[in-house]
Amino acid sequence: MMRMIQLTFLCFISMLFSSAAWASDVAQGKHIFQNVCIHCHGMGGEHKFAPDLTGIGQRRDVTWLDTWLKGPGKLLKHDRYAQALLGKNKYGIHMPQIPSMKDDDKRASVIKYLLAEF
Repeated sequence: MMRMIQLTFLCFISMLFSSAAWASDVAQGKHIFQNVCIHCHGMGGEHKFAPDLTGIGQRRDVTWLDTWLKGPGKLLKHDRYAQALLGKNKYGIHMPQIPSMKDDDKRASVIKYLLAEF
């Protein structure tokens, strides 16, 4: 019985810390998005230089988003979805390599924010 209580407590503590870490990651992702991404990407139907990201989690999976943010130019060479986005861009520009997106943790934070908010 005591062992069961200990295990339950450990599970509760790990869930508490993981949800706090998720919230922290989302907050960091929001900060990066609002200071870098928002200049080009719209939300809620707003069109800027780059696609509106509303519903991005339904259109693209985490692996695709991670690959795109890590190296948009590389993915653009062989991914039809990325090529279609470029074809729809009336300015003929594609996303540049964002220096902060080379960092795995920052990139993951932005993806978590996108999935949580869009």
